[in-house]
Amino acid sequence: MTKPALAKAPDFTLRDAGGATVSLSGYRGSHVLINFWATWCGPCRDEMPSMELLSRNFGGQGFTILAVNQKESAAQVTKYMKIHGLNFSAPLDLDGRVNAAYRVYGIPVSYLIDGGGNAIGMKSGARDWAARDVVEVFRKLIGETGSSGTAGGSLELEPTTPLPSALRAKGSALLVRAQQDPFSDAVAKLPAGEEVAPIGKVSGAGEFWYMVRTKSGAIGWVRGAEVEDVFNRK
Repeated sequence: MTKPALAKAPDFTLRDAGGATVSLSGYRGSHVLINFWATWCGPCRDEMPSMELLSRNFGGQGFTILAVNQKESAAQVTKYMKIHGLNFSAPLDLDGRVNAAYRVYGIPVSYLIDGGGNAIGMKSGARDWAARDVVEVFRKLIGETGSSGTAGGSLELEPTTPLPSALRAKGSALLVRAQQDPFSDAVAKLPAGEEVAPIGKVSGAGEFWYMVRTKSGAIGWVRGAEVEDVFNRK
């Protein structure tokens, strides 16, 4: 990230895709990653899964993501978020005023805001928000001592071991879920032998899940116990 031209982050109040009111000032005391995006933007779509992993790792620990959508309807955004298993807040900038306040001339663009409302970093273009170096920076920046979500069942990224290049079901078929929940909606049902590409891995509550991309482009979650590494089977 580079030092932004903005010193103080402009406050804003928007409705999110679910109809709730979201204000930047409502997160005072926490770090906020503001990401400007749209569903039609390819680089935006590419970085969203890693943003979800970052959110799941640090959300509730003094950090939140506000993915400010550019002039699309609530129905469009809600459908996209559900299909791709994205759970962070997506405020709707329907008239472009927040876009203008942050001097956004192309997307994706991300701003990092500290607990005092100061803009301390800016990234133009997509990036892997779940990369090891990025995770370590956020870990140090946010700090885990005394935070409410560090103990118990909090999820942790696992960047220390490389992901398999491809996975497939151990059984006859594979359901790709919208959430890390075996009872959540299925975003894809794959026939036996079809491979998926893992793009992230999280653990918690005694098990782990992979975030995967199917050949059709759908993104969702599969339980680690239900898949195997295509190239390292015993």
